[in-house]
Amino acid sequence: MGSTIIVGAGINGMLLGALLAHDGESVTIYEKNRFTGGRAFLYERGGYVMDYGVHLTRFGPESALAKIMKRIGAGVSFKRLGTSYVIDKNGSRVVFPTSPFGIVRSDMFTLYEKARLFGLLFRIKKGALNDGLMDVSLRDWMNMNNVTGGFRRYLELLSASVMVCPFFEKTSAGEMFRNLNRVFATGHSAEYPAAGWKPVHAALIREIEKAGAINCGVRVDSVIIDRGKAVGVVAGGRRVMAERVVINVPVQELFTLMPDSAFSPAYVKMCRQLVPTSGIFFDIALDKRIADYDGLLYTYSPMTYGMITSNLVDGLAPEGGQVLTMLYPTSLEDVRDGALRIQRKDELWSAIKKYFPGIEQHILWMRESSLKMVDGAQVNTTQTEENRPGTSVPGVRNLFLVGDSISSPGAGGDIGNESVLAAYAAMTGNAL
Repeated sequence: MGSTIIVGAGINGMLLGALLAHDGESVTIYEKNRFTGGRAFLYERGGYVMDYGVHLTRFGPESALAKIMKRIGAGVSFKRLGTSYVIDKNGSRVVFPTSPFGIVRSDMFTLYEKARLFGLLFRIKKGALNDGLMDVSLRDWMNMNNVTGGFRRYLELLSASVMVCPFFEKTSAGEMFRNLNRVFATGHSAEYPAAGWKPVHAALIREIEKAGAINCGVRVDSVIIDRGKAVGVVAGGRRVMAERVVINVPVQELFTLMPDSAFSPAYVKMCRQLVPTSGIFFDIALDKRIADYDGLLYTYSPMTYGMITSNLVDGLAPEGGQVLTMLYPTSLEDVRDGALRIQRKDELWSAIKKYFPGIEQHILWMRESSLKMVDGAQVNTTQTEENRPGTSVPGVRNLFLVGDSISSPGAGGDIGNESVLAAYAAMTGNAL
């Protein structure tokens, strides 16, 4: 039986730890915070269970998450979303299509635009746009193909939600089309765990602690490297040795744990300069049911989206209450600048009130989050899959990376889940 230390108890570190523990590995996880889950932690208060923002799983039962949970004997079922809507440019609420039937139903498009959209989706489904276009922005692709009107707004909103990037002048058109191709290939778009995230977290903790430990509130100061091999860490002021080390922190922070002189300047630059996705979240506990929406809720201006999670899963709110979460993807500069951050919060609040004009009188409490890093990597034209660091660290044996800033398929959180499969294969030689 081998031994592995994982730095960081974010969801991806936990997923990898559970896989290894299930194989009989001795897994020790160190987490600087006093809770597990990282940016996917759960917050419970007064009978309300909240995610930290919007946490859907793309591809549902065909996702990396589903494969991992099945492997450890804690299979997860998923719930498809209901009808999604968007407050469009003219202020009207219309169906936001998540299926061909939705395109037919939606008033977002003219008949001509519907025909063009069907043509594009047919090409995406056939994989005709899977190769190339990686360094072409979605804006440039739309301009080259004269995409206008509701057709254009629809692709812009997909950029904001599927790619977590509302900056379509930066979004990689090729990566976006490749992601949509996989939706067609699996038959599953974004879905939600049928019992919520709490059982997922509990199962991972249970599996790891069978023969290992999760140490919260303990900061790792450095990774110990001996003759080009990772052999342990310094955690809480003491040396802890292991056969392998996994780092589950954003690669932008990698060199707080190791000297950058141990790596090539190009590798250091790639990691340090990786631009994350950023955003503003509002997670709201409501004292009554204010709506029956069970799909995603979009607004075009500003470009936001969210959902009432408690309408999908029983037990996330007390009887008669609801949980609403909304995300406004923004730039890193917006979150860093105090005045802009306040402005973006006001814009998100105005977007919420477009759906729920009288919501204030039903708010029990709410949590506002301004995150410089929602996901580790914005999937833009310079940060496509092949332009991000891999799971194996060059020049250091037995050192691996997982997380949503790694070179793995997808966008947003599914990059991190896919990185777990890549790291597991690299460490064990086994693929799920």
